[in-house]
Amino acid sequence: MLILLQAAQRMPRIFDSFGAIPLPEIQDWLRQTGVVLPSELIELWQQTGGGDIFDSETILRPTVASIPNTCFVEDDIEGINAACAEEGKSGDLYVFHRGLFLSAVRLSDQRFVRLTEDRYAVKDSFASLDEWYVRTLRAEYGERYGLLPIGDEGF
Repeated sequence: MLILLQAAQRMPRIFDSFGAIPLPEIQDWLRQTGVVLPSELIELWQQTGGGDIFDSETILRPTVASIPNTCFVEDDIEGINAACAEEGKSGDLYVFHRGLFLSAVRLSDQRFVRLTEDRYAVKDSFASLDEWYVRTLRAEYGERYGLLPIGDEGF
């Protein structure tokens, strides 16, 4: 199970899910958009549909037939990526998170990346969604929300 989801089970107030998405809907959306994304992100969408983390961070939701819950407000991944592309984002980057900073999947190597505020340059690169979460959002907000360091929680 993803570390983010484990933390949310222990402390539900850190993550407000938009609502699970059935895998066939995600697969249809991926076929329609032609985007290939890491299985961990697909797993997160299956279980949560994206959502708000630590109040100010958002994992964007794909545009699928399932209706999201009421906390979803224009956090669709396609709209954000289109707006970022107009501002100069590379086609090799697919934004999946926004908040204090933007995060994307670098399509050429399937790595999770943290972007700079200036011209969508890659600031940091991570091999997995877990590593991205631990080294970005969890590092920034974990202590404020009462989360123990990763080793102290048993994962």
